Amino acid sequence: MLQPLTSRGNEAVRLLGYRRLDASSPEVATSWAGAVRGVHAQAVTEPPPSSELMLADAKTQLLRNGVNQTLLRMRDEAYRQAEPERSKLPRWARALRLLPQRTTITPKTVAVIERLRLQLAEGAPRPVLDIRDCARLSLAMEALARTLPQGPFAELSQRLALLGQAAWAQLARAEAEAQLWPQFQRFDQPGSSQERRAGVSLGAGLGLGEAGAGAKATFGVNLGVAWGMDNDDEGFVFVNRSKAISARAGIKGGVGVAALSGAVQGRWQHTESEEFASARVYVKLNADQLARGSRRETLGTGARAAVGALIRLFRPGYGNELSHFQRLQQQAADQQQRLGVLLGWLGQRDRSEALPGPARHYAPPCVVDSVRGGAVAQAEAVGVGVAVDVAVERIDIKAPVLTPFWQALRQEHGVARDTVTAEHRLAGLEQMAGALFGSDASTRPLSRLSGAADATALRGGDLKVLARALDCLEAEFEHLCAVAQQVDAGIGRRAGSAAVERSLLASWRARRREEALAQMALAHAVLVREVGAREPTEAAVDMLFEKRALDQRLDELAPRLYAPPIRYDAGKVAQATSFRDLLKLQIRDRSVALSLGGTLGAVGLQASASLTERERVHHNPVRAGDYKDVRVTLTGSAGGSWPLDGLRDVLMAQLAPHGLAAEVPAALAGLQASLGAQGSGSLTLLLRFYRPQYQRLADFPADAAGYRLQLSRVSASGDLGLSIAGGVPVQPGISVELGLDIGASATSVLYERWGDNSLSAPLMHYLHLKAVGEEARWPDKRQEQRLALEALCRQLARPDSAVRGEANYFLKRQQQDSAGFFAIMEAFAAGYGSAEAAIAELEALMERQYPQWQMDKQAFAGWEELPLVHESVRR
Repeated sequence: MLQPLTSRGNEAVRLLGYRRLDASSPEVATSWAGAVRGVHAQAVTEPPPSSELMLADAKTQLLRNGVNQTLLRMRDEAYRQAEPERSKLPRWARALRLLPQRTTITPKTVAVIERLRLQLAEGAPRPVLDIRDCARLSLAMEALARTLPQGPFAELSQRLALLGQAAWAQLARAEAEAQLWPQFQRFDQPGSSQERRAGVSLGAGLGLGEAGAGAKATFGVNLGVAWGMDNDDEGFVFVNRSKAISARAGIKGGVGVAALSGAVQGRWQHTESEEFASARVYVKLNADQLARGSRRETLGTGARAAVGALIRLFRPGYGNELSHFQRLQQQAADQQQRLGVLLGWLGQRDRSEALPGPARHYAPPCVVDSVRGGAVAQAEAVGVGVAVDVAVERIDIKAPVLTPFWQALRQEHGVARDTVTAEHRLAGLEQMAGALFGSDASTRPLSRLSGAADATALRGGDLKVLARALDCLEAEFEHLCAVAQQVDAGIGRRAGSAAVERSLLASWRARRREEALAQMALAHAVLVREVGAREPTEAAVDMLFEKRALDQRLDELAPRLYAPPIRYDAGKVAQATSFRDLLKLQIRDRSVALSLGGTLGAVGLQASASLTERERVHHNPVRAGDYKDVRVTLTGSAGGSWPLDGLRDVLMAQLAPHGLAAEVPAALAGLQASLGAQGSGSLTLLLRFYRPQYQRLADFPADAAGYRLQLSRVSASGDLGLSIAGGVPVQPGISVELGLDIGASATSVLYERWGDNSLSAPLMHYLHLKAVGEEARWPDKRQEQRLALEALCRQLARPDSAVRGEANYFLKRQQQDSAGFFAIMEAFAAGYGSAEAAIAELEALMERQYPQWQMDKQAFAGWEELPLVHESVRR
């Protein structure tokens, strides 16, 4: 057992060490002399020597061995800081052990640490702590910090609690991704969507009628907002936020049970969309905002569900620690330096890798503006109606694309596709870099890094000058990150650290971090360009290897420089360190629809058929072209409305004591208000015929051109809505109407099959999955469409089929021999070849088409390359 030795000075107890008493020694147990020697002769054990450990890895996972070593040291320190109970007996009497020994009271701080060690020891024998262990560690360290006085030990507990919480958030986020994926997996299927909407309408009506006959004219304006998520035909997932304004003018007349109506309407809609490569990417980037969780819920000790739901009703973010994932990861990275110092205070040296902080995703939103106009005519009789609807719509899409300086300088075609724009961009880059040169090295960073007075002098330097400039740039970048993390973590004297940061920013001609990071990225781009301009001859082998090594170092620094592990505005840095392109797309639609339906009470049934002709201007060659969509929809609906006349009676009862009730009937005469609710569900069959734009090229065979069935799709959709409407009479026959509605809708694809006489559908999906790095999804897609692919291979075997001419066109562009390709298809169609071989040959054709497809996208005429205008990054 351990008996503490203390030193008393000014009534303060200070722990000096421990004497270890060997309880197995018979001399200690039976002899007075042995007891005295057991107290005085045992050597005082020295604190354990300094040791190395790894507390966390680069993925913010806590290592079990490192945590256990730290807890052992913390337990020893807790014993040292605990004040032992003073006995009234002299020391020699206590050594004789004549009186019964009192039970040793373990200090509360030691109890917290020991209980945590036992709990962690009971966990799974894995080298890293699991999510429950991280939650226990974090909560226990928070409890320990509350019991300790201010000092290094309390600070160490607080910082370990934060590290444990960050590790818990990392694991909780991974679990949230796995739980959310089944909910969002359907958005990987083109045609799936969901939307929530709200709107307010204001209108006026003018109507006259007598003896069951009459007419009414209406005019209304509607303002609406919507939030939704959908998937385009290619496979990208979009999160949309839109606002719209629409106007409608109509007239309705009727006699008895028959009515005839017509209306014209127009709508303008503005949408901002955020694009994701797939639903899995969307879940991965937003899991911490889509799910909720807390450490106590992980341990099963959170508030009861009813209590938590009641609190969250008034505070939606209550108890959701997972929503602070980004902040926790950043704080854990910021405090890593200080945590290492505190571990050194315990006699430990942390060898953990630098924590990367949160991954910041920024992409400028895509802007979509659409204008739609249409007219509808409808006839009703005895609850049955028929309607004809015609409409035209134009959709303009502007998608900004940011390319970082260093990536643009590495591209084969240069910083721009157009040579004039490329010259302007390089001139702008050089003009911006000119401000970083000068005689005052303290405020001219490129001169300070390279020793060159101007760009000409730097251009005349050798590779060693550029290597030295890169070394200095990397050192100053690391210094800025270290100081910024100290400031954000509140380490040391905040005013002193902030002064150092301001000095560093001033040396880079900046007032904020974002400006300094932009200037560093600019200096990095200058070095990339200068190194790329060096062209050593093959004879200069040493210079050639030196250039390659320098290029590699520049490429390794770029990701850290453009995404540093500190707090900053990712959007501002991306805008200031990138070339900006604008991708302009357009869709033009013309549609006509015929519908037939009827209602019986609150239940309605409607069947409709429509034809939509679409012209799409797109940079993807297997999406650009002309479409004809045929839709057949069967819709069932149920709903009703309930008058709110009771509100008028309640108002009159409240005004009666004040003598104002008599005025109410006159003021509200004719007022009509109602509450309505409606739900509907529909099944839609879509037949899409497509004529690709590349069929208009001169080398495409004319007999293979034309509209071909691209896909057939069956989808189900549902809609729920709630509305409040009211009308106020102004004059006889004239009323003003006001309405408010909210609702939600969703669409899911039940079945889809690709056409067997066109390569557009398999090409579109295969090339998209390869472009976004999700080729692993293709085998599932291939199995899902296996019957369609086999039918396509049989069509490829027919000499007179259109798809054979289309495939021959692609094979000629790939400079491939078509005889072998079609021989495999004919063998499969004849029955002595395997379907796997035919589909594999088709996949080989699509794989060879990928480079050509990328070049066709880059050659799209809708790319607008904006010049780099010289302007200060200071805003």
